[in-house]
Amino acid sequence: MLIYTKVFDSQLGQHKLVGTEMDIMYRSAVDTVADLPTSDNVEGDLRMCLDSDHFYAYVSGAWHDQGVLDVGDLLQ
Repeated sequence: MLIYTKVFDSQLGQHKLVGTEMDIMYRSAVDTVADLPTSDNVEGDLRMCLDSDHFYAYVSGAWHDQGVLDVGDLLQ
């Protein structure tokens, strides 16, 4: 799965999204972003926040918002 993280581009003076292909492991959903676990996470963990339906991927020691999964894209 392609996971996106924000990286600061000093030449442009702004953040940009960088996609990285990685294996992911779906984990149990949490109620809010504040409920995302702060320990025992593994690179590539993916959790849904039920209040927003956004998925969050654990990359480089932090949770990164991946947005809402558009199932329609998978069905075409």
